[in-house]
Formats: sequence, structure tokens, C-alpha cells
Amino acid sequence: MMRYLSFLWKLPLCGLAFFIGMALGGILLPTLGFTPPAMPAGTDAGIITYWFLIGSMILAVILAPLSRRLGAGWLIRWLFLSLFVWVFSAVGMVLESFFFMTTGAVSSLENGLFTMLNFLLPSLFLCGMIVSLFRPDGMPTRQPSFAPSSLAGWLWRIAAALLTYPLVYFIFGLLVQPLIVGFYAAGQYELAIPAWGQMIPLQLGRSLLFLLVSLPIIGFWQGSRRTLWLSLGFAIFACTGFMAVITAYWFPWQMRLFHGLELLADGLVYAGMLTWLFAANQADRKR
Repeated sequence: MMRYLSFLWKLPLCGLAFFIGMALGGILLPTLGFTPPAMPAGTDAGIITYWFLIGSMILAVILAPLSRRLGAGWLIRWLFLSLFVWVFSAVGMVLESFFFMTTGAVSSLENGLFTMLNFLLPSLFLCGMIVSLFRPDGMPTRQPSFAPSSLAGWLWRIAAALLTYPLVYFIFGLLVQPLIVGFYAAGQYELAIPAWGQMIPLQLGRSLLFLLVSLPIIGFWQGSRRTLWLSLGFAIFACTGFMAVITAYWFPWQMRLFHGLELLADGLVYAGMLTWLFAANQADRKR
């Protein structure tokens, strides 16, 4: 009970850290020559700020179990968790938005790069606060441990993991497509429909990025494989849904609901596959 009550003061600190990172990014990026892109049509900066505050605290709640279960020192946990959050919530979503949206944040390569970098400092500051406030309970640091023990074992697992995310993405995307395709076909909310020739290489590229930032989390995990699966799955969902669902208040509820369910299924199934492929059992971790 005391642990849950501690969230009452820890979560606002995480939200504050996120906003300090955004403020510093907003100051530094223009000095580097970047011009901030226009906000999505029909949005209000004050309301977006409010939703970012809510979203950053939701991220903190869901990422806390990852921070508590990584058997590594503060610096390692901060680095790996920051990369995980930044790649899933910003880099991967911006790459996808190039093909699904015409909004100012991704209307050009420069704007897309600005959007990615604009979330780098918030990710670093937020995860720095998370790993400071949600520390492992007496877990010793150790070397990373994985299930594959040979080069052949690594190769087939990596190939399977690279194919898993696109397959999961397309399967659940096709399931919800009839419920939301009208918004894309009509070009509402600055949405667009990409071609399959664009989508397949895009999702393979995202899959590689997601695998690279997930492996350190799996390797340093201290706990059961089931807990890893759930913690990693919900973390992936929260990060991929941060800009597309959690903070995109201007989208209609149907899009946010069905996309949210899609991303939740994506995250849990993908995390389950990564856990099965790469996570060592508890006995191996203790050696």
C-alpha cells in the first residue's frame, strides 16, 4: 500500500521532468537551425500541454516495473530505458507518420527530424526520474543473460523477431481497419493511406529498431518470464500509443479506442514473442 501511495508524489515529479526536457528542447533546437513545425489543425497548445502531462505520468506508471526489475546500475538503466522510450514513442511513430499523416510535424524530413529530437530530452529526463524514483529492491547488478547460446541460435531468433512485428502489425491492423478506414480514405484529421510497397519495408525497419532497444531490457531482466512479458508488452503499448492515442485528443474517440486496442494487442503479442525467443529462464540468470 505504501508503494502505491508513493505514486502520488512520484508521478508529478516524472511529469515535471518530462516538461523540463521539452522546454530545454524547445530552446535548443531553434538555436541549431530547426524551425518548429505547425501544430495539427484544430488543436490548442494549452490542451496539448495538459495531455502531455497526463501522458508522461501514464508512461511513468507503466515503465516503473521495468526500472524495478533491471539488474543494472543507475546509469545503465537510465540509458537503456531512455533509448527504449525514445525509439518506441518518437522515432518509430514519426517514421510511420510520414506515410499515414500530412500534419506539419512530419510534412518534411526536417520537420520529422525536429519531432524526433524534440522528444529526445523529454525521454532522457523522464527516464532519469523514473530510474531514480523506482529503483530495484536490493537486486544485485549482473551481466546480461539471454536464451540463445550459439551463433545459429541467435541468427534464427533474430530473423523470427524481425518478421514478428510486421506480421503482428498487419494482422491486428487489418482487424481494426473496417472500423477506422473511413477517416483515412476521406483525408480527415490530416490522415492518409500509404501503399503496401511503402508499408512492408517501413515495418521491417521499425522492427529492427524495436528489437535493438528491447534486447537490453530482456538481457538485464530480473524476474519471471511471465512478468517480463507483461511489463514489456504494456510498456511497448504505452510508448507506441503515446502520440497516436494517449495525447492525440483531437482524434475522434473511435480512432483512439480501436487504435488503442490494436496497439495493446501488438505490444502484448510482440513482447510475448521476444520473451519466448530471447529471455533466459531464472535458473540461467542466477549463474
